[in-house]
Amino acid sequence: MRSIYFVFALVLLTLSATAQDKKDMATEPSTSVLINGQRIHGEVLEIDGKHFVAVEDMAQSLRGAINYGDGQIELTLSKLPSTKASPSQPSVAAPPPSSQPTPMIAPPASSQLPLATTSPIEAGGVTGILTYFVDFHVGSKPDTGTKIWLVKGYIEIPADQDFVGTSTALGTSGNPEQYNAIKYSIADEKGNFELPDIPPGQYTLVMQSAHTKGTLREKRNLFGRGNDHSPRDNSGRVEFLKVLVKSGEIVDASKNFGPTIE
Repeated sequence: MRSIYFVFALVLLTLSATAQDKKDMATEPSTSVLINGQRIHGEVLEIDGKHFVAVEDMAQSLRGAINYGDGQIELTLSKLPSTKASPSQPSVAAPPPSSQPTPMIAPPASSQLPLATTSPIEAGGVTGILTYFVDFHVGSKPDTGTKIWLVKGYIEIPADQDFVGTSTALGTSGNPEQYNAIKYSIADEKGNFELPDIPPGQYTLVMQSAHTKGTLREKRNLFGRGNDHSPRDNSGRVEFLKVLVKSGEIVDASKNFGPTIE
């Protein structure tokens, strides 16, 4: 009978000790991890004096995204606040053990990167009013029918060369396609012309008058007669005007061809 009482008492003592141990474990404070003031929810493991948290818990607590594949773990987090951790709740680093490879965090995909914005290059244009001098009683009239070419770069055809031109090219009789025409137009009944949508750059505006002939000695001399041997201007006086087209700007290339020289 005494043996039964002894065994019963021993069982009671064992149960009491076990309950006390569980109570002590339940009241033991757990370690928490804060990243920029945000608490990481999940279990913190301590191994050899180092603390570890699961990347899944970090992703869920910091409202991030996690992907697996190709032997790596991709963890993408939203921008974290700059709030410092409270002194009463120190942040605990959670590096992986040295025996395990460090998970690689891949950079955001190119589709998530902000796109660099650049100012678009606007086209320019060339416009003008073409006239010719009739006499001192009439004055000047619109040079209706004048042909206009726009050529890339700066060019000029000598006066002793025969000038020829089409809607796509111009040059001399020996080389009729010497220069390609970027733009081509013909002055209307009021002498107006317009060459739109021209990329910025340096050009030469070539104009062949429909009413004046012969070569002037100087462009600023209205009546100065040039060299009589001027095949270039026999079918219509040809003028070469250098123009610089800038982004979004319109160049005024108005011109008076002066009188005809018989």
